[in-house]
Amino acid sequence: MNNVPQMFFVGCAVLFSVFVIRLLIKNKIGERNSVIWLGGLLVIFFLSINPTLFDKSAKWLGISYPPSLFFFLSSLTLLTFTLYQTVQITKLTKKIKDISQYLALSSDEEHTPKFANKYLEKEHDTHDV
Repeated sequence: MNNVPQMFFVGCAVLFSVFVIRLLIKNKIGERNSVIWLGGLLVIFFLSINPTLFDKSAKWLGISYPPSLFFFLSSLTLLTFTLYQTVQITKLTKKIKDISQYLALSSDEEHTPKFANKYLEKEHDTHDV
């Protein structure tokens, strides 16, 4: 690989890592997800510095065309990330359902959280109109 594309890939990895770190600082992305993204960026950074390693890995795995290994790993990574996000959505949906049921069944204000009282008061005000 000649020097220009290699520097381009290194620059892209550095810019994307700065973007991920800024999202982490602004609390737009969780720590667990940022570690995953930064880990992937380290792999991209390492492979862009040493591109022959990727070719050697493809040959060692018996893949004659190294870009096909890249696309396979990219697809596997995207599928894994999608599965992880699906699990997270399922957990959050269950939590929302449990909180909704708790709020619906709790008529005693002592057991209702303060944030729920404000929400319930607004809901009752709109029904009175």
